[in-house]
Amino acid sequence: MPKQNGAEIARKLRRMRVLQGKVAGASVRQLAEQEDISVAQVQKDVQRVLGELAREHIGAADIVRGLQMERYNQLLLRWYPAALNRDENATNIVLKILDKISMIHGVIPDKATIQLQQNSFISNDAPVTFVIESANNDNDSLPTPQTVLEAGRGDILP
Repeated sequence: MPKQNGAEIARKLRRMRVLQGKVAGASVRQLAEQEDISVAQVQKDVQRVLGELAREHIGAADIVRGLQMERYNQLLLRWYPAALNRDENATNIVLKILDKISMIHGVIPDKATIQLQQNSFISNDAPVTFVIESANNDNDSLPTPQTVLEAGRGDILP
């Protein structure tokens, strides 16, 4: 392990003070003024100390994950045969256990990967016409499409 000089020790102490301030709810600007450093330096300090803490505790997280997996596996062994025999309660329990296992392994994302939006509208008795225009910005012009009645009254989507 390399020797630590006074400047390096002072930086580590500053980083810990910045992290404590951030945890206490201080803004980045407040911390920069308090430590007499730039806002960017405060952000770098926070990222660095959080990275160091994560590396220190990665082994502990793996141990907790392993313990949780063993617990879920024991529960799964208990309820799985009943679920296969069409026990509705056991099936629901097994599905919940499998969801938890998937979460531990990161199979289920913490936020949606896609977002769908379905819009519909109600029209009066007048016919509805749709025209799709070119998204190209070059000078090649497309012929004007012939108007085709696509829908009448009510929702367009089934």
